[in-house]
Amino acid sequence: MKISQQLAALIVSLSLFSCTKSQEELYPEHKIIDININGYIAADSLQLKLGNRVVEATEDGSSHYFQGKVSTKQVSNGPTTFSVFDSKGVQLLERKIDGAALSNTVKFYYDGTSLIDKLPEIPKPTPGNVGILVNFPERTFSKIPVKDIAIEVYIAKRGQPTIRKVYPLNEEGNAYADLTVPATYTSMTLKVVKAASPSELYLDNSKTSIVLMNVPKPDKGALMLIKEYADGGNFMGIQGIELTQYLN
Repeated sequence: MKISQQLAALIVSLSLFSCTKSQEELYPEHKIIDININGYIAADSLQLKLGNRVVEATEDGSSHYFQGKVSTKQVSNGPTTFSVFDSKGVQLLERKIDGAALSNTVKFYYDGTSLIDKLPEIPKPTPGNVGILVNFPERTFSKIPVKDIAIEVYIAKRGQPTIRKVYPLNEEGNAYADLTVPATYTSMTLKVVKAASPSELYLDNSKTSIVLMNVPKPDKGALMLIKEYADGGNFMGIQGIELTQYLN
């Protein structure tokens, strides 16, 4: 009788083991991945997708397209692909999210024509200072090599000393200014100049080479994107977009 009971118990345990193994094969353990999507759409509207799923722009699902500031947290049950499409259905971005990290962040800026998603991280300034990272990645119209360009930071106020410093662009088109700026100064000028002769603007006087911005608060950083632009096919100069406000 004991032998029969032992055999019955063994058969039941083997059956449970087989069932459990089959369940593991049919229902493998998935890795939950958090995806934070932050961006700004200056013109037009964009559709965002994770895999084949459309990311809804509103909680009630009434809109499939985002406009203006984008800030949404999504969850994926395993590796996926993040993609962005314009209002005509043209794909502007595709990024693989392989699940190696459980928390992922995607940042982008769209001006209605081109999408930028590789935004450099802003270094922390010296305590008490302000930090300004200037990003000038492309010279679409002027074609001027990055090695020939520098950024002059100019801060002036009546009755106060003038602050003027020059920073060459690196190979990625970035320049970082770590400055002590007294609280009495509220605005500053960024001039794009010739690296070999900083007293000269990098473009002739008929085109804009200057960007104005507010002075960041102490211990804070700012990211200024500089782009060349045209109006009606005519090259007009540069424009600056302070991205920090959109992508924090």
